[in-house]
Amino acid sequence: MKTIGRIWLPAAVFVAFLITLLNRREIYQDFLENGRFVSESLFTYGIQIGAWLSSTFLINRVINIFFWDGFIGKISDRKVPKLPKDLTAIILFSIAGLLIASTVFNKDTTKILAASGAVSIVIGLALRTIILDLFMGLAIHVDQPFKIGDWIMIHQNRAETHIVAKVIETNWRTTRLRTTKNNMIVVPNSRLGETIVTNYMEPKPHFRMEVEFTLDFDISSERATRILTAGILSACDHEGILSDPEPEVRLKESTLEGMTYEVRYFILPRYISPNESKHLVNKTLLDHLIHSGVVPAHAKEEVFLSKKINKSLDSSIDTDLYQLLTRTELFRQLQADEFNSLLEKMNKITVKQGENLFNQEDVAESMFVCIEGLLSTEVDGIEVGQTKAYSIRAGQHFGEGALLGGQWREYSVTAETDSLVYEIMRRDFDPIIGRHKEIEKYLEQTHNDSTERAKAAVENASSIAKEEPKKKKRTAMNKVMNLWPKKKPAKQTFFDGM
Repeated sequence: MKTIGRIWLPAAVFVAFLITLLNRREIYQDFLENGRFVSESLFTYGIQIGAWLSSTFLINRVINIFFWDGFIGKISDRKVPKLPKDLTAIILFSIAGLLIASTVFNKDTTKILAASGAVSIVIGLALRTIILDLFMGLAIHVDQPFKIGDWIMIHQNRAETHIVAKVIETNWRTTRLRTTKNNMIVVPNSRLGETIVTNYMEPKPHFRMEVEFTLDFDISSERATRILTAGILSACDHEGILSDPEPEVRLKESTLEGMTYEVRYFILPRYISPNESKHLVNKTLLDHLIHSGVVPAHAKEEVFLSKKINKSLDSSIDTDLYQLLTRTELFRQLQADEFNSLLEKMNKITVKQGENLFNQEDVAESMFVCIEGLLSTEVDGIEVGQTKAYSIRAGQHFGEGALLGGQWREYSVTAETDSLVYEIMRRDFDPIIGRHKEIEKYLEQTHNDSTERAKAAVENASSIAKEEPKKKKRTAMNKVMNLWPKKKPAKQTFFDGM
């Protein structure tokens, strides 16, 4: 059996070639006749089918370019999703298939349509989820609850599971989102149509965010509001965190840990994501609180066996003021006796919101240290007038040019919030500079940095002033009306004597 199994294949091949050799003329004639018939059929049908498909492809491309991307794209002022384009292509090629069956193969299309109806019912039952996704995608496109590039929130059963993401694409079955963690989420359109969606960028491109801070009861509401307001206004220097609409601080509620303050601000998600804005705002607010001597409250249980010790610092108390000032880089290297001697000569100044501490070109005889609040520096440019250079927050010093030989103020300082500052006279600080050269170098460095920021602010304002005014954006209705030629008004006839 093994021998036969090894011999039968070459034997069969030999017999086949032998039969072909004996009947080669008849086989060759049949091959030519059948080959000519097959080639003619393929050529004839292929040309007709190719003409129908190529014309359908051309029509589909013309519709995409001139209707979807041209007409609809200009009206909506955004990129048209793939879904309507894909549906257009499916309809056109389905019609082309029916025409090919009718004209090329001479088939009755009514029977094809009847048979396809029964098949469609079976397919519809099997693919009901996909069909639901398709029609929900059409509803999303028509209703336009969001568009590509919008930041949305998909509500879940619990608040901590809500999804905040940016819309990347809406196709015929799914919507693709990019989260703040830079991950892509694919959501079926049917699921998206059943849930609540919050669009952060409608009806306006900016939206409000909130962060909460809980402070101890011994911190007065006026002081807490002043510090937190200064912090959120300082955070507005970051791109994407808006100063208009103006942020605000609200006293939300009283808890067992302390008073909870809600800080509200607006962001432009085109430049910053919601999570990134929370990071920057929390960081800036915490920095202001710490430099102002305030520690956020936390869950605690205290048993007092002696006099209570306050964890937060109050600048109205000398010992607390000593700790606040020695935290700054300027006084960190001074000995205790040197700083105590200087502290006795400092002048406490309270500046109300909107008041000027000093103006540009005033006589300079002192420098200042900010303890609480937020101040802004303004420089008078030749062509642009008053220009904001930078902000001054708690823990920072300014006006150090007076201690380095300057005779005039190089900028104006205005309080953006109620602020508390301490003034140091030149005659009182000169002996310290003489003994500590490193402090003099530090002051020179900060003075140079502030000068460079002031110059950059003036140059930026000058470049903005030279830009041409932007053209007024046309509405969708104006764009539609401009597609048709306007009729010229009738020429008016004036009569004699008029």
